[in-house]
Amino acid sequence: MSVKRAITGVAIAALLALLAIAVTGCGSSTSPPPPGTTHTFTSTSVNAHTHTVTIDKADVQTPPVAGITETTSSSSAHTHSFAMSQAQLTTVNGGGAVMITSGNSDVGGAHTHDFNITKWF
Repeated sequence: MSVKRAITGVAIAALLALLAIAVTGCGSSTSPPPPGTTHTFTSTSVNAHTHTVTIDKADVQTPPVAGITETTSSSSAHTHSFAMSQAQLTTVNGGGAVMITSGNSDVGGAHTHDFNITKWF
């Protein structure tokens, strides 16, 4: 009878473990990056709207040879291209400020936006 009791106890423990996993969830989830690993910059206002762009700290600390290319947030039904060279990223990493002009958009009249990029960490 004690062997039967031991097997029953193990089975119940296994079942409880499976229930705990099912209740707490075991799948992957998308979580925001740790604080300070990215920073979002807001552009100048043109045609009554602004855009934002988010830059990774790693790209500033170790600038890629090709620089970075991003797409701004959508505002007034359009986005802009945004690019920084390796030299510009290096300037920011050294504590300097760099003014980046976005790519052109013809939505709402041809226009660009300026972003003042500075080191945040």
